[in-house]
Amino acid sequence: DVMRVYNKYIKNKNYVATSFVPKGQIGLALQGSIKAEVVEEAIVQGAEDKIDASANATYARTPSTFDRTIEPPYGKVPEVKIPLIWTDKLANGLSLYGIENNEVPLVRFELVIDGGLLLEDIKKVGVSNLMARLMTQGTVKKTPEQLEEAIEALGASIRFSANTEDITISVNTLSKNYVATIALLQEILLEPRWDIKEFDLLKQSIISQIRQQEATPTAIAQNEYNQLIYGTDNIRSKNILGTTESVNKITIDDLKGYYSKNISPAVARLHVVGSLNKAATIDPLTSLVANWKNTPVNIPSYPTSTQITKSQVYFYDVPDAKQSVIRFGYPALAATDKDYYPATVMNYILGGGGFASQLTQQLREGKGYTYGINSGFSGSTNTGTFTISSNVRTNVTLESAQAVKEILQNYGTNYSIKDLETTKGFLIKSNARAFETASSKLLMLNNISKFKWKPEYVQEREAIVNNMSLDQIKSLSEKYLNPNKMIWLIVGDAKTQLPRLTALGFGQPILLNK
Repeated sequence: DVMRVYNKYIKNKNYVATSFVPKGQIGLALQGSIKAEVVEEAIVQGAEDKIDASANATYARTPSTFDRTIEPPYGKVPEVKIPLIWTDKLANGLSLYGIENNEVPLVRFELVIDGGLLLEDIKKVGVSNLMARLMTQGTVKKTPEQLEEAIEALGASIRFSANTEDITISVNTLSKNYVATIALLQEILLEPRWDIKEFDLLKQSIISQIRQQEATPTAIAQNEYNQLIYGTDNIRSKNILGTTESVNKITIDDLKGYYSKNISPAVARLHVVGSLNKAATIDPLTSLVANWKNTPVNIPSYPTSTQITKSQVYFYDVPDAKQSVIRFGYPALAATDKDYYPATVMNYILGGGGFASQLTQQLREGKGYTYGINSGFSGSTNTGTFTISSNVRTNVTLESAQAVKEILQNYGTNYSIKDLETTKGFLIKSNARAFETASSKLLMLNNISKFKWKPEYVQEREAIVNNMSLDQIKSLSEKYLNPNKMIWLIVGDAKTQLPRLTALGFGQPILLNK
């Protein structure tokens, strides 16, 4: 059947081929290629069309059996139903959190091992990411190909990923194959292959990924923003991938050292969601508990010490960029701070509510400066950030920043009762379906295990929303939305945009890549 389809639809058929080669090396292109002429948009100030956002569109209405101009009344506020959560602590110190869900015969679980980037040497960053990626490249008993076949035979997926604060192992499997999947995970976790050939290939792959990021404005913006927020001496400011220099220095012994010191059940949490009860989840873990020894791990906190006393504009030059990437913000709140969720509620109408937000309404709908813009608080047990993010057209870089500044300055004053009703309506009603998927249930378990929250935290947040007043919103906005105490980072074309940014009112911009 395969050859029949190939001969009928592919063999000797006409085709279009594209050839992408390094600049100036046309000889590497496919023989007979014709150069594609790509027309680049010129950066011209004031070239944008004037948009009247208040103008009403005229169109013929589609016939209907009822009047679609009248919004139907809201139904009864749905009740939030929190899934039943079970917990346990095993003999080797591994903490368990589970939710039984029998809708489909699947099990999804995450083994979260705290530490991640925080446990690395700041002078040789990239070890945790390399180690995580190498863990699925074979075991002592299986080659990489054999391991891949074993995972596929179970209809499962097993993925390791390194993050700033942890290494997460994400697993998806059929409930009938849970026992076999746990046994395979134990083999991967406790009997790594440390294949030098795969290690060298991964190093080259990661170095290529780093070089791609160095040419990608969005990645440049995030990396530079992290350094401005945390400071270069704080490992939280570092790219989890490392740098080309640091990755080149990493040896396989560095990975083995990180593994032996830091991969311990003492700092691990297992979250399980699926069609298994507590006993059926725990019983297959007996061998893992017996063989995975508890060793103490001390995770440094690396607190956010940067204090923004006055706003400063920073610029990273990407010559001839047709868009400017913006990151405006400051070190704000930890997720465990009492003001964290109230501030998140306050932010909904600013930039957390999609098309309901002022940033989207004004910069996208009203002015056409961007396709999308958002704002939000992000935090963990450590102080996180408040950040406004967008990609805007290059020739309106200053105008976009000025619009954001004006929105922030007037947010508390302009915030209305209608805004509060919109916020409450969305946040309360959306909670009714917030825990339908396995992913959302796993996130809930992670919140409970990481932040030591009670399962009722969802209802507590709902009470915060219900009791939120206009005065509270205004007070929160005054406290946490000060445009005069922020980092204003722009990644774009310095030649046309850098000189204009003094008009933002925050002094002379600092060019980061002179």
